[in-house]
Order: sequence, then C-alpha cells, then structure tokens
Amino acid sequence: MKKFLKITLIAMFIGFPSCSDLLEKQPIDIISDAVVWDDTRLVEAYLDQIFSEMLFMFSESPWEDGIGSHLWGIHDKICMSDEARHAFPWYPVYATWGRGLLNVGGGFDEYWLYPTIRSCNEMLEKMETSAIDDANKKRLIATARWARAMCYFAMVKRYGGIPLITVVQKIDALPEDLFLPRNREVDVYDFIINEMDFIFEDLEPAAAGGYPTKWAALALKSRAALYAASIATWGTVQLDGITGIPATEKNRFWTACYEASDMLIHNSGHSLYNKYPEDKIMNFRQLFVDENSNPESIYAFQFTGQDAVGFNHGWDMFTSPQGFTAWAGGSCAVYLDMVEEFENADGSPGTFDEDKYTAGLWDADELFAHKEPRFFASIYTQNTPFQGKTVDYYTSLILPDNSVIREGFYEGVRAQGLGNYDGGAVSGFGILKYVDESKINPGNWSSDTDWMVFRLGEIYLNMAEACVELGRDGEALNLLNTIRERAGVAQLTSVDREKVRHERKIELAFESHRWYDLRRWRIATTELSKPFKGLVYSLDYNSTNSGGPWKFKISVTPNVDGDNEKRFFERHYYLPISSWRTSNNPKLVENPGYSQ
Repeated sequence: MKKFLKITLIAMFIGFPSCSDLLEKQPIDIISDAVVWDDTRLVEAYLDQIFSEMLFMFSESPWEDGIGSHLWGIHDKICMSDEARHAFPWYPVYATWGRGLLNVGGGFDEYWLYPTIRSCNEMLEKMETSAIDDANKKRLIATARWARAMCYFAMVKRYGGIPLITVVQKIDALPEDLFLPRNREVDVYDFIINEMDFIFEDLEPAAAGGYPTKWAALALKSRAALYAASIATWGTVQLDGITGIPATEKNRFWTACYEASDMLIHNSGHSLYNKYPEDKIMNFRQLFVDENSNPESIYAFQFTGQDAVGFNHGWDMFTSPQGFTAWAGGSCAVYLDMVEEFENADGSPGTFDEDKYTAGLWDADELFAHKEPRFFASIYTQNTPFQGKTVDYYTSLILPDNSVIREGFYEGVRAQGLGNYDGGAVSGFGILKYVDESKINPGNWSSDTDWMVFRLGEIYLNMAEACVELGRDGEALNLLNTIRERAGVAQLTSVDREKVRHERKIELAFESHRWYDLRRWRIATTELSKPFKGLVYSLDYNSTNSGGPWKFKISVTPNVDGDNEKRFFERHYYLPISSWRTSNNPKLVENPGYSQ
C-alpha cells in the first residue's frame, strides 16, 4: 500500500476544470512519499516532527500536554535528587517516587522511544534512494542519526541495555523478528559513540535553529562516554551484561570522553559565556536566558513563546518565587544542604553556622553575604531582589509579646510572606536559574526561554572528570579553575575526584544532571537515603518599625521531607522495564530487583 505524508495546504482556485482534468490530478492535501524524500524542505519538515517528539531533551522530564505544558513534571529530576524537594506534598515525586516507591509497574520517567526511532529508521531507509544532492543528503542523514542516538542515550541511561533497532520493522514480519531481546549495555553505548564518529564530518559547524551541529555530535559523545566509563568503573555487570559494563572497558570510555571534550573545547569556536565579566552574578544569570549569540550554547531545545506557533513552557511560572507569578510559583524547594554546597567566594566552606544563626535576630542578607556569585545567580531566598522588590519567604510573625501568628495581619504586617502561599517556602529557598525576571506575573505556557541540552561548561567538567580518572590531574585542575574563575570563586590548588564532583554539583545545579550523576557514580543509595534540611524565617514585628532592615528569627528544619524522607534502593540504578512491556515481549528481561 502506498504511504502518504499529510500536510496542511492552502490553495486558491480560479475557474472550473473539466471532469477529465479532475480525474487526472493528484489530491492537493497530501504529498506522496515519492515527492517527500526528493525534496529537502519536506525532509526537513519530517525531521521537525521527529524533533518535536524528543521532549526528553527539555529538562529530562515528561510533559503532560502536547504543544505547551504547565510542566508539573519539569522538576522531577531536581526533586528526585539531593538538590530539592517538591513544595507541594501531594505531587508524586515527593509523596511516592522520591520515597523509593518505584516498582515493576513503572510510571516514573517513562521514555520508551521506539516510535521516534522508527521514524528515524524510516527516513534513513528512504534517503538511500533520494534524489536530493549529496551534500544535503549527508547532512539530513547525519541529523536523523544524531536524533536516533539521542533517543538511545535517553533510554540506556534509564534502563541499561535495550534492543538496538536500526532498520524499519515490517508489520507482517515474524514474531521473532518483531520482538527482540535486549542488547548489552556496552553495545548500546558503543553504538551511540560510533554513530557520532561516523556523522561528525557530515554535520555542519553551524546549523539552523534546533538542528545539531558537528559540535553537538561531539557533546553527545562526550556525555555518553562519560556515563559508560562511570558504569564500567563503579557499576556491576548483571544479566550477562544487559546491565553493567565490564571494568576492562573503563579506560577506553574515559579516553573517548577526554578526546571528544578536548576537541570540542579547543576546536569548536564555542567559549564560556562571559559578556559581563565585571558582574559575576549577572553573568551567570544571563548565561541561561541570553539567546543572542550565546557562545556557550552547543545545542538548545528551542521554544517560541506563548502566542507563537510551536512550543512553549511554564518554567517561569512554576519556578519563580510565589507572589510574582499567576499561580503556584516556588514549586521546587531547594534544600539547605544544597545551599551549603556553594562555597564562600574566598573558597572556604559554605556550611551554615546553625549555632550562630539560630541565636538572636538576623537581617536575612547577613546569612549568606559571603557566598560565591553562583549562589546568588542560582537560588533565591528571603530578601533576594526580584523585579524591583524582594522575595518574602518568612512563614510567621513574632509579635511584641513574643507570641507568634501564622495567619492574617498584625498592625498592617502580614503574618507570613507572599512567598509562603500554599507552603511554597517549605525549605526557605527556590531556584533562580533559568528564570526570566523580565516576565512580569508569568502564567502557564508563557515562557519561551530555550533549554541548553549541551553547553560548554558541562564539557569542561566532563573532561575534568575524565582527566582525574586517567591520571591527568594537572589538566583537570586547569579546567576546574577556568570554570571557577568565570564564576568568581577562589582558585583550587589541588584536585581530586571529590573536588571534580563538587564543582559539577554547583556549576550544573538544577539542570537535571545531578540525579543521573549520583546514579552513574553508584552513590545514590547513600546520598539520597537520608534526611535533608530546610530553613525557616520568622519575622520580628518590632524590626519592621525600627527604620532599619527587617530582622528574622532563624530555625532549621532537620527533616524537611517529613514522613516522605527520600529513599533510593540498589534496584533504582536502573528503572524497571515494567511488567506491561515484558508481558508484551517475553524476550525483554526485567532489570534486577524488580519482582514480576
């Protein structure tokens, strides 16, 4: 049966053709395969459809809707990690998944991307006989292979080995050809890396918006090799290699990561964002919202905004502090533990002095005055400047008689700040990174800020990690210090594995890396199975009439997750294939630790 790709056309007819003319004409609302695969623009339209399905690239979290989303799931990876909890206690990432209640039924972070992979395979098959000129054909084929490799990487880092399908499966094929077993995990990573080597020369050094360049291929190779090397170094081989990578492979993958990263840093023309070198806080904030020739962005998932045709999102509404949004801001509550990870600008530890700051009353600005610039660019808390005002995160009001109220007003002063609406100030901190402060009162589907899937700062850290594991400490130190100099924090004098991991935690905070990093390092069972702290501000009413800064009584919540304390079990290093998939295809062996 002949296949057709339908697209919308607008046509205007003048006059009336004869019946014979009508019978001889092709339908005007469909375009046949024969036309599609010989036309560069139509093949690009087909590719656009493929890329529109690859929503995992945006923050590594599923969307609930199609074009545009209110993004309840946008914070899932952040709130599954040791960076934050979800502010709203009914949300599953807080009440279910974060507690470790993830079993063979699945349901969390589901990405089984074979429909998109099939679309890539179909395009690659059709392009073999396409009449498109060789240069464009190579570029289009390379783009489809990059997209397919991205899909496989999204799955292998979740599930381990999965079936590698690189041809179009026929609907009338025998069951043994349709239902395939899982490949070994090492085979999937090798496939991704080899694909990037193969297509590198066929991709352009610059590309139209939304399309990968040759440097995006190197970035995927750098990240995939980093993950594979980590699993070979710290993982365990199970199910005959379906999960886990032999330790004998680790140096090969560390070297691949090193080489891809080195070439990208020194040959791509990309550079660390540094448009505001004299203002380190502004520089780091603008890195994530400046879409005007941003030199650090290697590949970004693009958005077009509220009223445009295309994609948009709700990051600003759900992440901005409450009191500045249409509804439900501050939904990602950053842990005090995460705040403590940010060093002071002089390089000294940023540990919160609980004994000091829980005694007496304090101006909120005093608490973190010495923090490095990335803290102020990444996190907001009480008194953080925002849209010409300040964030209000206090949760109660201390009256002149030392009694405390949490509702209403006293002498015109609110009992709690606007930022605590619906419990939004549960931890005392929120995420400022990627928030576009120019959006006044942002609503759902109102954001058009692109999401950097790959940026050069990550590549520096990938290479630094590979250097440490390969014994190239001098290079690792230079890479970390380049990142720290841009950030405005003191230089390191030595380097080791923990310092590399620490720098990665700060530089890439809230970019959906941390949960995967803890898993690939195989330390999530300890780092995520413990209580995390929050900070509580109580406003002293007397200070509001003193003519000076408002003062607060500070207290620390030792377990801000309450009854939903995080738990990470050994089985969670791989997500479940899930019972419904294994029942559909008996050759899909379930991952270790998930009972059928």
